[in-house]
Amino acid sequence: MKTICFVIVWFFVSIAAYAQPLTTAKTLEISPSSPSAEHPPPSVAKIAVLTAPKVIGRYSQSIFNVALATTLGITPSGCEIRHFTVPDESPESLRKALDEIRAEGTRAVLAPLTSTGTKNLLSLNTDLNIFVPTVHKRDFSDAPANIVFGSIDYVRQIEALLPHMSDSIAVFYDDSAVGKQLKASTEEVFVTYKGAKKTFTAYAVDPKGDNIVSHLSKPAQFNKKSIIFHVPVVKSSLLAAHMTFTGVKERNILSTQINIDPNLLHLTQYHDRKNMIIANSLVEFPPEIYASNALMNNDIAFDWVHYASSVGVDYLVSELNGTPRFYTMRIVNNQVIYPIELLRPKESGFEPLRP
Repeated sequence: MKTICFVIVWFFVSIAAYAQPLTTAKTLEISPSSPSAEHPPPSVAKIAVLTAPKVIGRYSQSIFNVALATTLGITPSGCEIRHFTVPDESPESLRKALDEIRAEGTRAVLAPLTSTGTKNLLSLNTDLNIFVPTVHKRDFSDAPANIVFGSIDYVRQIEALLPHMSDSIAVFYDDSAVGKQLKASTEEVFVTYKGAKKTFTAYAVDPKGDNIVSHLSKPAQFNKKSIIFHVPVVKSSLLAAHMTFTGVKERNILSTQINIDPNLLHLTQYHDRKNMIIANSLVEFPPEIYASNALMNNDIAFDWVHYASSVGVDYLVSELNGTPRFYTMRIVNNQVIYPIELLRPKESGFEPLRP
């Protein structure tokens, strides 16, 4: 317990004292004990966390916190963590950061990049061992073997929901790049498996959700349909509540990881969500990793980006130290393969779907 407290205090002191230039690096060396002169410290795994705060916002710091907590839980011999921040995800910024990482003698990188940033990273042809927790390999099939991808698989989650889809579905999707991609994936999967003669309709939800009322102005047209939510939890809650208010008699409401969120339970009444089925891939929680992240208030139970980042750190430590991974999910063709379970949001939590 003393070791944990020392690490956390040292972490926050080092963060507060560090000034950030154009490309910045914060260092934290996790060490369970102070070595004596007679017993010099063993070599420790060195991992860089590479982020662009102006691109991913709060995730820049929170992912570093997850990396720190995860290494704390799984590396009894210690691990050195360095945080490199870049002003953007341009090839020039990424190249400069990777050069600095290499100069520090670090060979393993956790890089939570966007799709654009990942494309730029691949153009650099680096041989560093890199884990990208935010992107799926499907989007970069020609990526080299030294880059592993850790995003959850929304397409497989949609496929897992197929047996529960009626022959007519209505998709409400966020009017954003991610929302449009989820809508397109749903249409492709639905038409492929259900047939082109089945009914598919889609409704874009604006940023503030102001058009939800107009979308549901004719509630009878949604009766007996499967309603699919590809919108964040607040908009999903508004949709579910208004469907109840207008008397929509849907077959069911289906969604993916985006709505595995405890706020759904707080923002809706049970009768609003009683017909919901949600696909979830955050299933495995090694006790050592979960406990250390809980200690630092890192949400790896519901935030899939945090979860995938902890999976990535576990993978990188395993590669560096030649030790078994704590997570047991397979990595196939440089992509983490997550399990999928179907859950229902019940009165007080999410429970497995019963046959």
